[in-house]
Amino acid sequence: MAKWSKKIVGLVASVMLGLSFGSMNEVSAYREPVFTTNLGGLPISCSVYAEQVGIGSIHTGDSPQAVQAQYGSPKNISDEGGIRHYYDGMIFTFVDFSGEKKPVLADIRITKNMKVGNNATPAGVAVGMSENVLTQAYGMADEVYIEKHTAPKLSEAQNQKYDERLNRTVYTYNANECLSMHFIVINGIITEIRIHLSD
Repeated sequence: MAKWSKKIVGLVASVMLGLSFGSMNEVSAYREPVFTTNLGGLPISCSVYAEQVGIGSIHTGDSPQAVQAQYGSPKNISDEGGIRHYYDGMIFTFVDFSGEKKPVLADIRITKNMKVGNNATPAGVAVGMSENVLTQAYGMADEVYIEKHTAPKLSEAQNQKYDERLNRTVYTYNANECLSMHFIVINGIITEIRIHLSD
């Protein structure tokens, strides 16, 4: 009986030690916020690493060739406000910041979960998921913007339609003063992911 008691105590101690290490790893996965100013001079916090800001293995600064290697040829290409490559539910915008005809990826917009290829962030967050995954993946957002539409003369039931279709919350995570990742949420569901690199 004493042997079993020692084994049980040893097992419980091992599990507790494993849980404490597991929780330390989870906490250490979050970046300690860095405080700086954005390009407009406003104070911001930066709570994610640059490598966390991307879709699949694609990140801002990548070439059009790198995107095509991951997703194939785009369905359409336009040249308005940068070179835009359109895929099903994704738009990649390339900008020639250097002026040397070497455009780099400056903006990523994901509006649909295609279930084909990888259109999730490196942490596994994708369009169609609950907004609750954001805190689990990245911690508290650096900025939260709430857009609410109301029609004061309409009934509460009629205003519910505004709430369902137009009201949205934007959670922003900054990597630095130039690189940010935005999650647009409607009715608790992520409907769009936007990654933007400013120059």
